Amino acid sequence: MKIFSSHRRKLEPHRRFGGAKFRGQVKQAANYKRAFNPNPTRWTAFLVKIFRGHLAFWRNAGIIIFLIIFYYLVISSHFVVANIEVSGTQAVSPQLVADVVGKVGESRLFLIKKNNYFLLTPGRVNNLITTAIPEIKTTKTNRDWPNRIKIEVTERNPGFVIESSGNYFLVDDEGIVVKQIEVPGDLVVAHDQLTENFAQGEALNSKLAPFVISIIKQWPGKISIAIQAIKFPGKESSDVEFATANGWSVLFDTSRAVKSQLDGLAILLSHQISAKDQARLAYIDLRSNKWAYYCFKSTPCSQVAQPDNSTE
Repeated sequence: MKIFSSHRRKLEPHRRFGGAKFRGQVKQAANYKRAFNPNPTRWTAFLVKIFRGHLAFWRNAGIIIFLIIFYYLVISSHFVVANIEVSGTQAVSPQLVADVVGKVGESRLFLIKKNNYFLLTPGRVNNLITTAIPEIKTTKTNRDWPNRIKIEVTERNPGFVIESSGNYFLVDDEGIVVKQIEVPGDLVVAHDQLTENFAQGEALNSKLAPFVISIIKQWPGKISIAIQAIKFPGKESSDVEFATANGWSVLFDTSRAVKSQLDGLAILLSHQISAKDQARLAYIDLRSNKWAYYCFKSTPCSQVAQPDNSTE
């Protein structure tokens, strides 16, 4: 009598996995491809059905929408800015500002005119105008749908004119070189004693320009004699010379306060140097923090302590 059944006997690996039946099953499994069935929801199935059933409709709708956009952006003038309002101008002509904006319509960006409503953003308008018209400091733009813009400009305030090697450069009251000009007009001219170039938009020495402008503003209230010219030994210098209409000059230090130096000059002219002596005066040097020097023509210079402004 057999205790163990023969069909439960463990087969050897080579007999179990090497059979034709097993190899056929492996080959069949290797070629098996599982069908994708995302099991779509009701709404997903509904949308898929619509798009599949109306593919031609959606294609035609897309073409129509594209043609409408193309027409309004490229062919039609509906969004081309034709109405430009300019305010805030004083020395600059409003028409000149409007012409700068209108002129950009002569060129295109991807077939779209550059004066299109959507392309004339406030930042772009500001860049266009300030580049073309350097006398304008900044602009504020409001756009009215669909083809109108309002531009409020802020102009630069002229400070003085720099002359260098026969060329004149306008400087505003913030020390920015505005542009090269032909003639200085009524503005005070500061003569550069070096041969230097001045670029449009360049910021001058942070002390020189504010000092010169401050002297020009405060001088009439302190000194009765008019300024004839200004001289400085290069734009990086801390010294500046003011020549008067009476033929004498004053040397200032741009690193010291304008008010204290002008007050000291006023005290010297009223208490130290008489009106008769001013006719032969050559220059006054106020660059020292402690001493003031004044020299007469053909006479050795004199040295006095800096005037105490509190005694005036």
